Amino acid sequence: MSLANEHEVDVEFYHRDGTIYVDTRTSAPEQLLVLLDGLGLDRHGGQGEIWHQVPEQMDEIAMKDMADQAAWLLTRRGFQVSIDAGLFGGTAYLAALAASPAHRPAPAPAAPAPSASRPRRTR
Repeated sequence: MSLANEHEVDVEFYHRDGTIYVDTRTSAPEQLLVLLDGLGLDRHGGQGEIWHQVPEQMDEIAMKDMADQAAWLLTRRGFQVSIDAGLFGGTAYLAALAASPAHRPAPAPAAPAPSASRPRRTR
């Protein structure tokens, strides 16, 4: 029995021994497997024992983005998805975000200077 079957979902994202896996129910429909293939996941196994693995060269930010995209895409198609709560948001992910200029928060906008041409209201 697959981990997805145990958790009563169609797709389960989980972490084991430094690798992120994406498990599907036993005998998952080919449509679901093709969707996971299309997200860049590596398919493994055969004869009902099929799972996907996040490629090792994918960085933490790309993994999180892919998992978010997968969850959105799969739930829109009627599949139930579960992502292990500790999978993203940990130390490695936060360090990757801090190092990535594309994901750094934009600086707060400067407060507008008071306008000299506008008269002040007095009571």
